[in-house]
Amino acid sequence: MKFYEDSNSVERYRFRRIFHKKNLVKAILFLLAAALLAGYLYENYEAKQHLDAFDGKTITVNQVTYNYQVVGNGDYTVIVDGAAGESELSRQKLVEAFDGKARLFFYDRPGYGGTKGEYKTPKEVAEDLHFIFRRFGWKMEFILMGEEYGSLVMQEYLHLYPDEVLGAVFLNPMGEALGSSEMARYEGIHTASFPSKEGLGLFGIPRALQNAGILDFFDHVDLPEEEKNIYANLRLSKDFMAALKTEYQYMTEGEPLPVKSMLLEDKPFALVTTKLSEERYSQDKYLSYSSDASVFYVQDSVRDILLERPKDVAPVLYTVVDKVIRKGYEK
Repeated sequence: MKFYEDSNSVERYRFRRIFHKKNLVKAILFLLAAALLAGYLYENYEAKQHLDAFDGKTITVNQVTYNYQVVGNGDYTVIVDGAAGESELSRQKLVEAFDGKARLFFYDRPGYGGTKGEYKTPKEVAEDLHFIFRRFGWKMEFILMGEEYGSLVMQEYLHLYPDEVLGAVFLNPMGEALGSSEMARYEGIHTASFPSKEGLGLFGIPRALQNAGILDFFDHVDLPEEEKNIYANLRLSKDFMAALKTEYQYMTEGEPLPVKSMLLEDKPFALVTTKLSEERYSQDKYLSYSSDASVFYVQDSVRDILLERPKDVAPVLYTVVDKVIRKGYEK
């Protein structure tokens, strides 16, 4: 009586037992757990690499340690405050494009870069900046430049300390539209993908797909490949998205910040925006800040003006700085 056809029958029997259905399920679950762990470690490592990539000095004011940079030379200082999610990328682009006779002051708001501390409203940040400049011993005369959320901080600074402001450039300002239905729509457009990015991002899936070139979550942003990589990796980081959400939420729920007509008198003011944004967010009202006001348009497809169109912004800032210098000579 033969139980096996050949000498390998026992081995084949054992092989079948090893790959029994239950063992196969266990193997799959083990591989899945290993993949998720690897993704989690990958996500945390990559996020740290990009979130910690900042330069500057620090100063502590009212329980927040601000990271800041001062670039360039000149008798006048331009305070630059970027849109929600601003990073070193847009700053470097402005530095490369701007050749005016003024120094540029950059800083990170709480939640970004090297600044450590809890969220503060635009007005609270403006007050902190004022205190910082006094600590520096600077001459309290500034040119303001703010985009989107950053324009809220600069607008608060202008309203609090109008005598210290020599001129201003506002890019896509939002103060007049705070709390409106258009602002809620704006937030929705920018944060609609956050839940999926945060959920899958725990295990590095969106980042891996982005870096492998399989998906581009930011195809609306016009940047060279290397810069797009930095931009995307920052915005796929959990902590960065949390800071973004907080600022967008403020814009949706905050009280409008109306323009105070002729607050700048005859000092130069420039508005840089798209025609679509000007209409949706009542941005034409900002031109009433000064008798010397002008508006410049970029394409409607541009979301982040300073980041995507620095060569359009730099001449506008140069013109405002030049007017301030000439007014200084006239005194």
